[in-house]
Parts: sequence; structure tokens; C-alpha cells
Amino acid sequence: MNPILDACCGSRMWHFDKENPLVEFCDSREHEATLCDGRKLVVKPDRVMDFRCLVFEDGTFDLVLFDPPHLLHGGERSWIVQQYGRLDRETWREDLRKGFEEC
Repeated sequence: MNPILDACCGSRMWHFDKENPLVEFCDSREHEATLCDGRKLVVKPDRVMDFRCLVFEDGTFDLVLFDPPHLLHGGERSWIVQQYGRLDRETWREDLRKGFEEC
């Protein structure tokens, strides 16, 4: 098992080495798009899973990176929503609480 968990990897913007074998990349979705400037955006985690309900045993990782979506609003075509996702307007507080508890 990898010593680092990125529980909300998105397009792996946190990482210099986006293929780092030490990291288990997880996200709740897979997504591909072409941004308005022509760049390709790819969200392809090692595992598709919800940060509120991770399947790993406690203590599996030496380090957990938890950088969940920050937005409540934003259009479907917004590059920032496509890249990072969006929180649910009704449940975001509880979702983040569960995510912190899980991570």
C-alpha cells in the first residue's frame, strides 16, 4: 500500500509528480474536458470513492492529503468546477465534517 493518500485528487494539481507511486490518488469521479484555452483536463483517480466513506483501515497511510472542493456555486462548464468539483449546497457542512472525520 502507498504511504500517502490524496482523498480528493481531482486533476492532481497538488502534485509535482502526478504519477507518484507513493500516492494513492482517490476522487469521487472521473472526468475529461478541454478547457477554453485548449488544455486537456483529466480527472482519473487510482480509485473512485467518496471522501466521506473511505474503504481503508485506520492507520493505513502515513500522510493523508484532504483538499476537498471549495465551491458551492459555479456552472457546469466552469473550469474550476470541472477541475475541482463542487460541494452540495444543502449538505456541504455535514459532508466536510464527515470528510475530516474519515481522513
